[in-house]
Amino acid sequence: MYRNPLKKNHLIQKPTPAQPLLSHTEDRVLDEAVQGLIYVEDTIRKLTKEMKKYIEAVVNLAKADKKLTTNLTTCGLVHISDEFRTVVEDYHSVTVQVVETMQNMTALYQKTFIEPLKKLRDIFTLIAEAIIKREDLVTTWKSCHKSVKKLQEKKDRTASHIAKLERERRTEEAAAKDLKTVHAQLLADLPMFFDKRLEYIKPSIHALIMIQLEYYGSAMHLFRQLLRDSNASGSPSSTMVPENEYQQEVADQMNRIKALTIVKDH
Repeated sequence: MYRNPLKKNHLIQKPTPAQPLLSHTEDRVLDEAVQGLIYVEDTIRKLTKEMKKYIEAVVNLAKADKKLTTNLTTCGLVHISDEFRTVVEDYHSVTVQVVETMQNMTALYQKTFIEPLKKLRDIFTLIAEAIIKREDLVTTWKSCHKSVKKLQEKKDRTASHIAKLERERRTEEAAAKDLKTVHAQLLADLPMFFDKRLEYIKPSIHALIMIQLEYYGSAMHLFRQLLRDSNASGSPSSTMVPENEYQQEVADQMNRIKALTIVKDH
């Protein structure tokens, strides 16, 4: 089967039917389970990829805001008015705090979303290996089954022919037993893993929502406070949230996120 190097999925091989040893239903159920997991792995890969792109975009945006306010603070026009200079300096202070918060949040994105999904994808390596093992057993059984049929079709009834046929039958029976065992195990394990996928992913989604709420909520609070105080008194510095209080609030929220089950060491 052709493998697209850009996909980089572990699970790409569809199970080969093994009739008449396995029924059509047994083959179909396994095929449906594998197809469902192929879709799940591809979705996880896309989520991880898009999350990395999102982090890069948000970090770049925060850095651009900081660069903008840095340039404003060094602009000669700012220093013509003390009031305007104060506004710009407080604006710059806010963007610096937002960048620092984003750096902390980026680490949490990695720990609560990207790393758990990566671990989940690693499980697909084991599933792919199990499918490959089944494929090898299917190939072995089909070869044995074909040999037995050929020997049975021959009219030769010599002792050597009968002995050879008996050996091939025993080999086929052993191969059939191994294949049925592996196939049955896959039929039991794969649907169970498929059903558990949401239970595993939900904590990561929950953590993502909490991180988003904290980051955008704190940023909005800072900018709203800056705007409100500027309009009220012309001097935002007088009532800005102190740096130590702001950082403590952010640290408290981050500790809540770190306490989630998804990021705890087991």
